[in-house]
Parts: sequence; C-alpha cells; structure tokens
Amino acid sequence: MNFASLKQELDQLFTKIKNASAEGDQPELSDVKQFVRLCSQMQNYADEEWAFEADDFMHLANELLQTVKNENIQDMFPLIDSLEDSMNYCHRTFKA
Repeated sequence: MNFASLKQELDQLFTKIKNASAEGDQPELSDVKQFVRLCSQMQNYADEEWAFEADDFMHLANELLQTVKNENIQDMFPLIDSLEDSMNYCHRTFKA
C-alpha cells in the first residue's frame, strides 16, 4: 500500500471511530484493530523528522485499542481527542 492510500484509509477509519464516539458509542473493535495495524504501517514511512510524533501516535492508538477491548468508555473519549490533536499537530508541522 502506498503512502497516499494508507493515509486515506487511516483518515476514513479515524472518521468512523470519531463518529461512533460522537454518538456516545464505542467504536467497533475490528475498526480499532485495523486502525492500529495501519498506524503501524505508517511508522514505516516516518522520516526521522516526524518519527517521534509517529511513535507517539502509535502509542495512543494502542492505548485506544486496549481501552476498547476493556470496554472502558470513559477513557476512550480523551484518547480519541489526543489522537486527533496529535494528528493535527503532525499534519500542520510536517505537511509536505
């Protein structure tokens, strides 16, 4: 999968995850698992310049996965917010 396709698929999954949480629902576990897999692939594309942010994002994605697995909905909302903040920072700072 090329970088543009990977980024597009990540964006679609993250939108699906955010939409579920906006409705007060927990996202589908399968969606979060796929999101984490794609985040892991994204790390392979990380230049040294933004590798730290990619690692941080991966850590947050893994935390979200554990939170969804444990059905800990209270911790899910701030993690999704943190993922969005991290993504926005990275896109703003390292946009090509």
